[in-house]
Amino acid sequence: MKAATLRLAAFAVALALVYGSARMVEPVAAGKAKVAISYLPTSDFVKMFSLGYRELAADLYWFKAVQYYGGYRLSQNDIVFFSHLIDLITDLDPHFIGAYKLGALVIAQDLDNFPAAIGLMRKGLHHNPDDYWLTFEMGFLHYLDGRDYTTAEKYFRLAATRPGSDGRAARFAAEAAARGGNIEASIMLWKELAAHSDNPYIRELAEKYIRKLEQRRERGGEGSA
Repeated sequence: MKAATLRLAAFAVALALVYGSARMVEPVAAGKAKVAISYLPTSDFVKMFSLGYRELAADLYWFKAVQYYGGYRLSQNDIVFFSHLIDLITDLDPHFIGAYKLGALVIAQDLDNFPAAIGLMRKGLHHNPDDYWLTFEMGFLHYLDGRDYTTAEKYFRLAATRPGSDGRAARFAAEAAARGGNIEASIMLWKELAAHSDNPYIRELAEKYIRKLEQRRERGGEGSA
């Protein structure tokens, strides 16, 4: 009984401390304060005061980060501290897949910092090497923001082998190969999709792209699939 009471007390103390540190973000999210990033909580600080409840702390800071980004979308504040918050969340909980996905997208597109977005995704894949969505999103970042179709194809192909793959990654791999000029690889990937899919729409789509790519090959590779 005493042990249970002590655990409950420790949880209450940790919750109060973490919530108190998370409230430091509120003036920023509300646009009421312009503070230097050094005034925001660090990962080491929150780890120490969370008393082992790191996932709880990550959840609280995730709520703050989403609130902060929502304020930006409503033109209530900027998002200069967003990267710091995402780093803090993923330091506290390295398996927080949603934080990596949204974080990388916002950092690449709203903050226009492609290298930082890739760095965040590498961090995510380091801690979650078999995750389908992180592998797919890494390919998507290279495809959409980096215009690096060769690297995008590599990650889409890899994602297609991960548990939970639904065929989307294979289709993107075929498209990335075509955009990168690797027509033969794209044709091969579409043929594999057509051969292994039970979905008539996917087979029809694959056959359509195969015909277009074969025509492109006959013209010498110019144009887009």
